[in-house]
Amino acid sequence: MPVPSCAICSDLNATPSQADLDSGDYCPVCHRPTCHRHLTTVRFKWRETGQVDSAKICRNCKTTYQHRYWDSARRDWIS
Repeated sequence: MPVPSCAICSDLNATPSQADLDSGDYCPVCHRPTCHRHLTTVRFKWRETGQVDSAKICRNCKTTYQHRYWDSARRDWIS
């Protein structure tokens, strides 16, 4: 999903490429727009089914472990 800007690039005073914005998405944890360059993958297991799944979140949410509080009632975090 294309995003109009990247919150992390704005914090770093960097300019994202149009290709990175076109392949970017909104972080499901903090809901900030993030370019493709600053998205990272985290893995988790659904508690109900035991199925392993993954999601793309922004780099800031992963490095501060904010993703571990995202829907923690239904997900067991792997990474």
